[in-house]
Amino acid sequence: MDVNKVLVRAFVSVVVSIDLTDDEDIDPDVATDILEPAAALFRDLSEEGRREATSLILECAELEENPERRAAILEFPQAIGLLGDD
Repeated sequence: MDVNKVLVRAFVSVVVSIDLTDDEDIDPDVATDILEPAAALFRDLSEEGRREATSLILECAELEENPERRAAILEFPQAIGLLGDD
């Protein structure tokens, strides 16, 4: 498997796990502090890079069997600013 695919799948898995964790288990402010720097890296991509990252993230959604996790993955590109204007 391509290293980019592995890295995106690993990152998406961590992000979705944090996102779906109860607020009592991970403070939302702490979760934001963890994820925001990584999300900023995606926003710094060129338009072509954003399209490629979005495509890889959507591939992750297709592979996800859990409907709740799949829905969170599908929202991820918009949530981190890969889609549309910032």
